[in-house]
Amino acid sequence: MTIITKFTRQLGLNHPVMSAPMGTVSGGRLAAAVSNVGGLGMVGVGYGNKEWLRRELELVRKSTNRPWGVGFITWCITQEIFDLVMAYAPHVVMFSFGDMSPWVKQVKAKNIPVFSQVHDLNGAIDAHSKGADFIVAQGSEAGGHGTGARGTFSLVRGIKKQSLNLPIIAAGGIADGATLAAALNTGADAVSMGTRFYASFEAFADYRMKERLVECSGDDTIRTEVFDIVREIAWPKGYNARAITNKFVALWHGNERDLKLFKTKHKPKYLHAQEHADPKIAAVWAGEGIDYINDIKDAADIVREVIKTAKIKLI
Repeated sequence: MTIITKFTRQLGLNHPVMSAPMGTVSGGRLAAAVSNVGGLGMVGVGYGNKEWLRRELELVRKSTNRPWGVGFITWCITQEIFDLVMAYAPHVVMFSFGDMSPWVKQVKAKNIPVFSQVHDLNGAIDAHSKGADFIVAQGSEAGGHGTGARGTFSLVRGIKKQSLNLPIIAAGGIADGATLAAALNTGADAVSMGTRFYASFEAFADYRMKERLVECSGDDTIRTEVFDIVREIAWPKGYNARAITNKFVALWHGNERDLKLFKTKHKPKYLHAQEHADPKIAAVWAGEGIDYINDIKDAADIVREVIKTAKIKLI
């Protein structure tokens, strides 16, 4: 049995699985591995490190002849970064966290499908009106940044009820075949998995950070602003991020006002921990789906295992 959906048909894919475009984690090697096995691999543009982007986009372009895409953090796009990324001819462009309208026409002019990640029904309706071809419904269970407004499956059902007639990609808390099957049964046409692919050999992250994903459970994650505060990354109001709790979170979550006052003092220590992959201080972005992650393995094997289990669950 092959799992065929609007997502797979419209993009010419074998599997309704996308790797989330996690900034600095989803590089060219991971994206190519997912695409080569029949899913949709994505490179995370992140905050726009030009040297990193050139290297990773060149890597994915030369490593696969299958569809792959890029994901922008919309509120911090510059024309320079946009042009740099688009020069590598991605097959899909995804916008998250902000108004995509200044960029949609430029993408559409190249006949590239537009993905828009949303967190509530109004966001989905707005994305539809601005030209989105696919909706990524990110629930509060997701790792990394978001609003935490809705649970994934209730959001998918709510968007489905709006009859926007766009394929829906469920994101948040999905990390195995059972949750893929559940998402499809809920009305999604595909899933976006971030944390599960973070725990892959191809993910651009230190092994110590990946090990935390195997060791911890969803109970060990928290939505917080402390990592953005100490890094002095000014996310728009309403956004926070889910990560594994650690000593830094224990010290500052709930004391954000004091952290803002003393962030200059604590930033060098935090950046040192980030550079040296110290999970006791640095952020390990992770969703509640880490309950289903028991190992670190090849991205292709993750896709195969997820699809195999989902097929059994869908019979």
